[in-house]
Amino acid sequence: MKIYKILFPILVFIGIGLLSYPIVSNFFAGIQEEKVISEYEKNFDKYSNEDSEREISLARAYNDSISGEKIKDPFIQNSGMSIPDNYMSILNFDGVMATVEIPKIKVRLPIYHGTSEKVLQKGAGHLVQSSFPVGGKSSHAVISAHRGLPNAKFFTDIVKLKNKDKFFINVMNETLCYEIDQIKKVEPSETEDLLPIINEDYVTLVTCVPYGVNSHRLLVRGIRIPYSKEHSEKVKVNNDRPKTYLLLLLFGLVITLVIFIGKKIKSSKI
Repeated sequence: MKIYKILFPILVFIGIGLLSYPIVSNFFAGIQEEKVISEYEKNFDKYSNEDSEREISLARAYNDSISGEKIKDPFIQNSGMSIPDNYMSILNFDGVMATVEIPKIKVRLPIYHGTSEKVLQKGAGHLVQSSFPVGGKSSHAVISAHRGLPNAKFFTDIVKLKNKDKFFINVMNETLCYEIDQIKKVEPSETEDLLPIINEDYVTLVTCVPYGVNSHRLLVRGIRIPYSKEHSEKVKVNNDRPKTYLLLLLFGLVITLVIFIGKKIKSSKI
């Protein structure tokens, strides 16, 4: 009986820990993402208009140079993708290229260079053989992220997006608006929909489906539309991390557990 009294509160504590882990880890992952994005945005105070235009020009020159390149699946490591010599030096602001915001699913992520597993564990990755996300005719940027990670949300809810929903790319203090015009589920080898189309300006968000199986790729494509002041409020994403409620919940659970254990100890002494 004494062993039960000792083990029961311990098991309750472990259970609470397991149940709260995804919420807590996602909460702290969100804090880290916001910190990275904040540092990224501060960089632009140091840049003149000429500096910004030069950086965008380099990105567009890169986009022209890779036109016609065959696209490889971003989630298959060592799939034959070669990295051009100057790739990592373009739009590299302390490692971050841009940010992606998806208001409908309350996601705001930094975009990093490449799609290595190291990159995809901390945010969204830019597919090397696709255009840099700076807009322009005949450009098609591909942004990839995981879904269903135990410690971060990322593109978990991307399956909720529909045609006409909007997402935003923030690069060099400029906000580009994209309206979803195509959603497709394809085999990993089917990458034709990621190629540029003459005179069009696309960004495609890519993730693995179905959850836990990851046998296919979900391609959510957006076409560039004018960004207006009407979008300014929509782009302010609340990252769906109710910090106050989370902290109150955890505090309440801890207090409840302490009271429970205290009563057990007190009753065992009687």
